[in-house]
Amino acid sequence: MSDYLFSQFKANEFEALHKELSKVLDISQGQLQALYEVMQQEFELEGYPEHTLPRNIFHSQDESFQKCYEDALVIGVDIPSLLEKNNNISNKKTVAILGQDPLRKSDRRVEEIGIATPYALHLKNCREKLRNTRLYFDLIKVLLDAGYRVYLTDIFKIWVSEANCDRGIPLNKKDRTRFIQVVKTELEIFEPVAVITWGKKASSAIRSISLEVKHLEFPHPGGAAMGTLHKLLGKSPTRKNLINYWQEKVFAHLSGL
Repeated sequence: MSDYLFSQFKANEFEALHKELSKVLDISQGQLQALYEVMQQEFELEGYPEHTLPRNIFHSQDESFQKCYEDALVIGVDIPSLLEKNNNISNKKTVAILGQDPLRKSDRRVEEIGIATPYALHLKNCREKLRNTRLYFDLIKVLLDAGYRVYLTDIFKIWVSEANCDRGIPLNKKDRTRFIQVVKTELEIFEPVAVITWGKKASSAIRSISLEVKHLEFPHPGGAAMGTLHKLLGKSPTRKNLINYWQEKVFAHLSGL
């Protein structure tokens, strides 16, 4: 039995979440439920099981971007996820962590969209073995161990590469606005006591909507922000130092909630 529960939504949460996601992705409630169920079954499996959906699940509101989308080498979509300790406590408070977008890598054209979750934490190997994603889970585990449910979502649910390489292209304004509106409603559904953003783009997107809850802006814990983290910590951002700094900042932010 796993120490953690993966995406065990309450019925009203799941239905409301699907309703929001279906505003930007053409995905049925049954399809979404099936994705979560198979990820739950694979939660403790070794390896990197893959899940895909056809490219036509997304339609841009901008014609020129739709053309870029159709020509893209690779596309990524992350569905939100929920993690909590498997301890029979059903009324845990929720903390939301928001990242930027579902980055993907590929050296060849991939027709189907790889469907994953933010930071790929539905995969055992990503939680325990891969260096970057293991660090993300270590940080989230601080909250799980303190008795919180952690809701993970991306500001932009879709990531699109250029036609001939896997360098990402920026989303157009119309679609960005749609995605940010979905995030706003997601937060209303899950009622987090605090929202934490990882990285500048997620932070600025959240600043653009009026939030009723406390917002903690944190540098992205991935490799690209190591210089920023070195300055913040005043010492080398080793895994241990970073976890300690995160713990201190997060619990100061959550105190009194």
